[in-house]
Amino acid sequence: MKYLPLVLVLLLILAACASQEPSKAKQLAEELKNQTTEKTTENATQPAEEAKPVEQKTQAEQPAAPAEQKTEAPATSTEEKAAVEETTSPPQQRTKMYRFLDTFAKDVKSYEFVYKGNSYSSKGTRYKVILAIPVTVKHVTFGNTSTSLFYYDTVYVDRAAKTAIAYCEGHSSVVNKQCVQFDLYDLAYPVDFKAYDITLPEDWLFAYLNKEPDQLDANKYYINARSSVLVKFNENPGVELNIDPNTGLPLRVDQTNGNRLIARYEYDELVANKVRDVDVRHRSRSEIPTSEAFYKGNI
Repeated sequence: MKYLPLVLVLLLILAACASQEPSKAKQLAEELKNQTTEKTTENATQPAEEAKPVEQKTQAEQPAAPAEQKTEAPATSTEEKAAVEETTSPPQQRTKMYRFLDTFAKDVKSYEFVYKGNSYSSKGTRYKVILAIPVTVKHVTFGNTSTSLFYYDTVYVDRAAKTAIAYCEGHSSVVNKQCVQFDLYDLAYPVDFKAYDITLPEDWLFAYLNKEPDQLDANKYYINARSSVLVKFNENPGVELNIDPNTGLPLRVDQTNGNRLIARYEYDELVANKVRDVDVRHRSRSEIPTSEAFYKGNI
């Protein structure tokens, strides 16, 4: 019993301590909460760092813009200068010869004439020559075909291709018989292009187009009863063109040395716009209509 008062005192002390522990824990939690709240409030209320004003430079203080760099133009070559001068030079002055070229270009699509007895039909870069005297060639081979005699009376000239091809077409009764007898109609025989490449009437126009005539007389001279325009060039040799005003083509051309005649080119029976495309190429017998005279007795 002597220990009873001591036990009671101990119990009272333990009870007092138990009642104080929750209070301390609660107080600690409250302190932590308050600290967190204070930091949050402090961060929210702290003024933002004042923005520093951007220093504005006056126009005088602005750095000067870099000087514009000048690029030196490349030197122009002599050829380039010549090309520029050529393109900027005035156009070629039209001579009096252009009046004839204009007539020819406007009014003439094709033409035919007789030159040294042969008949010519010209259109574009092609023309046909019907020979006044047929040519005979011996021992000619055409691929797998050979003939002891070959006659041709027609030559087709292509100036662009620089070719001349001869055929036996029978434009006369004598040659016609040979064409039939040896079966020569559609055999193509190449001949010398230069031998049949003559100076056509139109060639004279282009040769003297940019030259000014020394003399021009209209309706003063007649060639085979046709009025012509005489155009003279005092050269060496001199040239006289007697031009048909209706076609712009020469009917006669004389080359002279003083009063002496050196050469004469006569284009007789000149007629415009009667030559067809089929007239300047060879046609096989099956292509020739019976209405064409020189084939009537052959088909």
